[in-house]
Amino acid sequence: MKTPFYRTSDGQSGIFFTAFGAFVAWQAAQYPLGRAAQMGPGYFPLIIGAMLVVVGLIVMGKSIPADASKSDPLDWRAAALVTIAILASALLLLTAGLLVAIPVLVIVSSLAAREIHWRTTILTAVFLTVMAWLVFIVGLGLRIPLIWS
Repeated sequence: MKTPFYRTSDGQSGIFFTAFGAFVAWQAAQYPLGRAAQMGPGYFPLIIGAMLVVVGLIVMGKSIPADASKSDPLDWRAAALVTIAILASALLLLTAGLLVAIPVLVIVSSLAAREIHWRTTILTAVFLTVMAWLVFIVGLGLRIPLIWS
């Protein structure tokens, strides 16, 4: 028996991307769009939203003829840990600084994995912290604190 496309992981991903892209495009349309030569604040988010809709439709279309198996149920523990990691790093970024927020993001989100490889997690945290510093503070000149002041 064929599994309905909305019960496969590709179908669910496609539905999510399409709905989220439509929401982003709808919200972006609330701002002045401008034109390609002189972009308004809504231009770029509108384009990104439209691209998400297209990607979602492609992924959904791919899942329709496939004889894919039913997707696994959502791992609520992992979803909660990743959400907590994002919220914690967002709250820490401007108060505790980049050198604290990025490692917290990486370490807390790594707890969502079934097996944790601490050496890889620490190396990833260090690498992403250095890259964030290079891109956002050195490259773009953003005024993000490195450490709490």
